[in-house]
Amino acid sequence: MPLPNATPSTAAQSRVQHYAAKALVMLALLALGGVVWKVREVFHARQAQERHYAESELHIINQWQAESVAKWRNQRLADAMALSEDALLAKALAQWRAAPSPTNELLLTERLRVLQEQARYSAAYLLDSQGRLLLSAQGAASATLPKAEQLALKSALSSARASSVEPRRDPFFAFPFFSLLAPLFQGTEPLGAVWLVSDVRTDLYPLAEKWPTASQSAESSIVARSSSDVLFLSPLRHRKDAELSFRIPLTQHGDPVVQAVDGARGVFYANDYRHTPVKAAASPVPGSPWFVVSKIDTAEAFANAKSREVLALSLPITLGLLFAGLVFAALQRRARLREENLKLELQRNMHWLEGAQKAATIGAFAYDTSTETFTLSSMACSIFDYKAGQTMRLSQWVSLIHPECRARVLAEHQSVLQQHQSLRMQYRICRDSDQETRWIQVWGEFESLPSEAPHGRVTGTVQDITERKQTEQALADYRTALEQKVRLDPLTHIANRRALDEHVSTQWQRAMRQQRPLSLLMLDIDHFKHYNDHYGHIEGDECLQRVAQALAASVSRVDEMVARYGGEEFAILLPDTDAPQAMAMAQKICAAVGNLGIAHAASATAAHVTISIGVACIHPLFIAPSAELIHTLEDPSMAQMLFEQADAALYAAKQQGRNRAVLQPTLTLNTDDAA
Repeated sequence: MPLPNATPSTAAQSRVQHYAAKALVMLALLALGGVVWKVREVFHARQAQERHYAESELHIINQWQAESVAKWRNQRLADAMALSEDALLAKALAQWRAAPSPTNELLLTERLRVLQEQARYSAAYLLDSQGRLLLSAQGAASATLPKAEQLALKSALSSARASSVEPRRDPFFAFPFFSLLAPLFQGTEPLGAVWLVSDVRTDLYPLAEKWPTASQSAESSIVARSSSDVLFLSPLRHRKDAELSFRIPLTQHGDPVVQAVDGARGVFYANDYRHTPVKAAASPVPGSPWFVVSKIDTAEAFANAKSREVLALSLPITLGLLFAGLVFAALQRRARLREENLKLELQRNMHWLEGAQKAATIGAFAYDTSTETFTLSSMACSIFDYKAGQTMRLSQWVSLIHPECRARVLAEHQSVLQQHQSLRMQYRICRDSDQETRWIQVWGEFESLPSEAPHGRVTGTVQDITERKQTEQALADYRTALEQKVRLDPLTHIANRRALDEHVSTQWQRAMRQQRPLSLLMLDIDHFKHYNDHYGHIEGDECLQRVAQALAASVSRVDEMVARYGGEEFAILLPDTDAPQAMAMAQKICAAVGNLGIAHAASATAAHVTISIGVACIHPLFIAPSAELIHTLEDPSMAQMLFEQADAALYAAKQQGRNRAVLQPTLTLNTDDAA
């Protein structure tokens, strides 16, 4: 029923709007029903598509890994074949066997060293036709091939082709390895062979461990079939120490590795060694008895895809409901809320302005030069911890300024008032209530008042920047720490060559100026290359770390420095230390390293890791030296003579049998020597 004061046209318009609103709501509901029906069809179609995509992804990853393993194996076989066809290598071996000499031996050991360093083999040996080791990259070798390699050698010599031994463990090495035997002939007569050894932990296993996407259960393994079971050649993610030891009987037909060796290819579903349902893919490695099996838990493989589809397909429904709700609310409340929205917008803007000032900790102030008083906003009062609504006198403001900043701040404040300049400054304040020191930043402009000449007013903002200052200080501390880290050796966490050179330069100049002794110890781990060949580079790195820790624990004074000089060499700089003291320190360090008890089965010196030390000392003694003389001797390049002395002593220690310290005669600089 229309209102008493409503006109007929107004009532008709109201009815039209009412029916239009109802019609719009009905259309929205019909559209929503159609969307739900369509979404259901699309959901099932996308589920099938996601399943196909997941299977294709697993198949591609498996093929990629299998190709990587095949490429690795083919490259190793190609290396061995190239050695067999190398006539120069065979000729050099024949000449050395006929007339052994250091020159001929050096040619062969250099070739073996190139194979280790450039082709990344863990070991390389020259053998005679009976399987006896003749040479390694380090020189003469005396041992006999393990039984499996003996059989491979006979096969290689009889077929005149390189032969391989599958990955295995043997007491000959402390790590699992893969062997290649490359036969060498002089004409048709067999001369011997080259034995190439790869540490499969560093060369082969990473090829199967790489997975291009993040996953909690995905893993790939390299397997080989034996007479009654399947052997895992590589590690497993969910089972420790599985490589070359874990086997699955061929009777477990539901396991993916058994299905793989029985001929399953592409993507299939099975239960793995954990009895967990998995989606798997298998590929043979061409030219080998190996198979690469990649798998992922079925629950993980489809969980993420299902979640994505539910979220993606529920979005249209959510948007439809939201649109219908918005339309309905807009039609019902548009007129009534128009005025309220204007009021709320005004209140929101006011709250936003106040909140922005609080968030930025910015307050406003005005300083009257005639009364020497400050008028502060509420935020400014909070910054100074001053009671709101009161003016602040100049003397009160001065008392809040930190004593270290007071003179500078007052001078700048006076300059602004006298020269009518802009005010830009940062300083510290000490608040009365909590005695807390805070950093503030003040920006202001001088405003002249013609009615009150020559007085005026400074208006501006004050901001609490304590957190920013603290952040800047933290960044400065971080940069300092980063610079220190650049001077650390990343493996041993002691000083590196760069830090040593800088410290030697500083201490050399100090020794020259104060005429104090300066000593240097050069250390070398005995037979370390043999240690790496026998135990592998992983244990070699751990040996370096333990020796470095023992060296660092042996020094105690502030200016003393332990540094890794390069490879297995270390250096210790001992300022203000004469020759007897340096020699005593060297003996102490030799004992400390020996007490570590690190086994070294390949050492010709001792059953454990030992070191050789060269000790050098320089002692400047000047009588009334000239400034020019001191300036010349302080040149950091002069310190090279200390390194040369220590190197000579280290060489002598090695010549005398290693596991000892040798002192080079003290180098004394006097006025005549310097001239």
